[in-house]
Formats: sequence, structure tokens, C-alpha cells
Amino acid sequence: KDLNEINKVNTLVFGFSDETGSDRGFANISSRPRSPEELLLVILENIRATSSRAPLIHAPLNISAQVIAVGGVRHSTGATTFAINLAQEFALSGSRTLLIDGNFQAPALATLLDLRHLATEPKWREVASFFSVLELTQDKLGNFDDLIKEAGECFEKIVLDLGSVTHLASEISDRRWSAKMKIWASRNADDFCLASNSELLSQKALEEFSQSAGKLSLLPKLNLIKIQSAFKQSLTSKKVDFGLPKFQSSWSLPWDPRSCQLAITERTTLSQVAERGALRKEIYAIAHALGGKSAK
Repeated sequence: KDLNEINKVNTLVFGFSDETGSDRGFANISSRPRSPEELLLVILENIRATSSRAPLIHAPLNISAQVIAVGGVRHSTGATTFAINLAQEFALSGSRTLLIDGNFQAPALATLLDLRHLATEPKWREVASFFSVLELTQDKLGNFDDLIKEAGECFEKIVLDLGSVTHLASEISDRRWSAKMKIWASRNADDFCLASNSELLSQKALEEFSQSAGKLSLLPKLNLIKIQSAFKQSLTSKKVDFGLPKFQSSWSLPWDPRSCQLAITERTTLSQVAERGALRKEIYAIAHALGGKSAK
């Protein structure tokens, strides 16, 4: 009764379910935090709330599929290329896989895979055996909880391309619709793959991301995907120590612009244009390593 009275005076009220998971009839109730870090994250999300903006996607959701989020420390780090080919490798291994374009600022999957009118699809589109693609839009986010739960029942792997996550620390407490997928991924993904490269600005962005991620205590396991420059090729998928203990695993990918450009020209994946290429083999190895990791 007291909470309802407070709510009438245009005061922001939020709370958590009890030990049994019940909301006891109150509105705007979130799942009970499982750690001090998760409690802090919910507070940060709501402290900037305004009555004119839609509620956040509350997490975590119970999804049976393994969710792997992919983002770059800045633009043009190869995150989308990695996400596409990682999803393809899961599909080729026999896992029902959904690749989601959650990069609202610069959606690219439809163009790179030559999938016309993908954004107008109400759900996802099957593009190959065990391989489907979904492009999220502002309209689809309104029904995202139901959409992702259905996807979790239809697919075994979900790969989410987030684009640049340079400002994740600030976006994770943002209530704009364009930040919702980054908020959701930071709390629901099993693994978060962060793409970087050997450029100086990328290295600086990686350092800043690592520092901010430590403060956020993200729930997914962090994995570093580092793409070598033309002068620092690496043809092994051994874990590399970059002095960033926050990362669960680190992999180094070889520089292979020829195969990547051919895949872009043909609007397809590396497995189709460079099956025996070094880059394709490394992504296959990463898919194999990540495929067995799931917190669910």
C-alpha cells in the first residue's frame, strides 16, 4: 500500500522479487540480484530513468541456447566478420545457429550476406542448413523477450553482433533503445568476445575497456580476439597473454585481407571462399573451443 501511494507522486519505484521469485503483485519488479555487482548494475540502469522512456529489458532471462556476444573495442576491428564466420562454423558443426545483428548504428549482416529486406522480417530468416540470421530493429525490441525466448528453443547457438562497444561502461546504464542489446548481452550472454587489432588506437581502446569492464563486473566470460597486422602474423590459436587477467581466453588471428575481401565480394563466408585458409582455420578452432562453454 505504501509503495502504491509513493508511486502516485511520480516517484521512480523499483524493486526485486522475493526468495521464491514472486513479485507479490507489485509492478516494475526485477529478478532478485545474485551478487553485489548485479545489484549495482540494476541501480545504475535505473538511476537515469525518466518517465518518457520505455522500461529496460530486465535480465537475466532463462535461455537454453548458448549465447555468444561479439563486439569491437572500436570501429573497424573485424568484429562483424568474426561474428559471421563464428556462427557459420557452429552451423557447419551441426549446431542450429542464429546470427543476430544488434548493431543499430551500422547494421551490416544483410549487406555482407546479400540478404535483401532482412530488417522487415518479423523474426529470422534461414539462409543455409542450421544457419539463420535476424536483424533487430526498434520495433522488434518491443517484443524482444518473447522473441529471444523462442529463439532459445529453436536454436542451440546464438551469436550476437553488437558492433563497437567502445563506450560500454556508459551505455550499460543508458535507457535509449539503441543501448538495450548491449545491456542485455552484458547480463545474459555466456561469452563476450571482444575484437581488437594491432593498431595503436585499438590498443589504447582495449586498455580502457579492460579497466572499465573490471568495474562493471560483467556476467559473461570475456574472451579477447586479437587480429594481427600484416607485420605480426600468427598462425596458431594458442592463448596469448596480453597482460589482461580479466579475459578468460585470448586468441590471435592471422592477417588475411585477401580472403576477407573475397568473402565480401562474393557475399558469403570464409568457409565458402577460403576453406583451407589460415584465418578460416583459426575461427574454426575458436568455435570448437567456445562451443563447449556454457553457463547454462
